[in-house]
Amino acid sequence: MNVFSNFEFDLSRTLIKMKKIFINTLMILFLPLAGFSQFTHMGLEVGYSSEVKEPGIGLFGIYRVNDEIKLTPNFMYYLPHTVNTANGTDISEGTQRYEWWMINMDGNYVIINQGMFEGYGLMGLNFANMIWERDEVVRGQVEQERRQELNLGLNVGAGIRLNLGNKVVPFGELRYTLGSKYDFLVTEGSTSQFGIFAGILIRIAEDKDRTITEDF
Repeated sequence: MNVFSNFEFDLSRTLIKMKKIFINTLMILFLPLAGFSQFTHMGLEVGYSSEVKEPGIGLFGIYRVNDEIKLTPNFMYYLPHTVNTANGTDISEGTQRYEWWMINMDGNYVIINQGMFEGYGLMGLNFANMIWERDEVVRGQVEQERRQELNLGLNVGAGIRLNLGNKVVPFGELRYTLGSKYDFLVTEGSTSQFGIFAGILIRIAEDKDRTITEDF
């Protein structure tokens, strides 16, 4: 039993280190994009996921490649979800708590561009982190457990943007994320989920064509 507990503790520490490395790597790769004029919009979004079952809030940006193709990195943190597991028999008291955050790296292809209205399809990668905590009294014994896992999934979906004037851009998206399963839970759960998101973006730079200028 002690060997198993030590293994779980070492695994948890390893996952935490992996998460830190992952976040630092993303910062190194994508923060330099802010120095380019092509990083045109930044703002806030809110959303709801069928798997998380809680609302979330996050950051959203647009990196313009050309008029049709845009990259949209975004981060979402969801409110913790708590489930009461007491059943009046084996478990006299108990809760299970789930906490999620996600990073998405999506690409948009604009299909409809009519004045201020844009309609687009999207596809990209989803990095989902979930922390699961169990605190239960089972047959008079207190049992506590904490697990963490980082999973990779694929996003597909569609969205709309409304270009109001030259500064403010409301948007909405529907995303379906196809992911792998968490195998450490009491009941296995899939990261595949349907989500609806909306937000407001503020223009931080003008659109410019990407050109290479060389001085001789």
